[in-house]
Amino acid sequence: MKYYPVFFDLREKICLVVGGGGVAERKVRRLLECDAAVRVVGECLSGGLQTLQKEGRIQCQVGRYSPSCLDGAFMVICATDDRAVNEQVMQDCRKRGIPINVVDDPERCDFILPAIAEQGDLSVAISTAGKSPALAKRLRQELERQYGPEYRELLDMLGELRKRRLAKGHPSEENQKVFEAIVFSDILEHLRKGDRAAADEKIRRLAGEDLERNEP
Repeated sequence: MKYYPVFFDLREKICLVVGGGGVAERKVRRLLECDAAVRVVGECLSGGLQTLQKEGRIQCQVGRYSPSCLDGAFMVICATDDRAVNEQVMQDCRKRGIPINVVDDPERCDFILPAIAEQGDLSVAISTAGKSPALAKRLRQELERQYGPEYRELLDMLGELRKRRLAKGHPSEENQKVFEAIVFSDILEHLRKGDRAAADEKIRRLAGEDLERNEP
């Protein structure tokens, strides 16, 4: 099966997690990192989920799943060890056209969750089409070693520079040349060494912008 890679904006969208154990909790925490509006339904909730509920960060329904749990849901993650429940949730989602992921069961999934290597707003997703989560994990670890915090810092700088240049109305072709010149320069080496001043000077020379003005 060939999957279509996509990044969803989940801000304030209702995401339902069916299940209340440790796996469900991990899925919930990842959704919260993306500012989703998370609902949980499970017969027994982990201590972490109970804490999140008390903090008002998630809505929880303690009890068995029913089709009404899907009302308003943008997407669903099913994280139970009950195959009958998983099958029922999958069938109900298909009837309503709601994308579903059933953990560790690619045949019942409309989408799968990749391994993610992250540095700030930089996200690198790894998928093996559900064939080997272990290999995806190894690749994630290798990428995390390869792409260190200097990439996070560079991305923040590029984001600020892009905002400034768009506000000034620079032509897109000119912007493309400027950004390519920066990312293919030795700026990452300066950031890797902790030399922010040299990195700022590189941007000043290539883009004509002084990012230091935003610093305290």
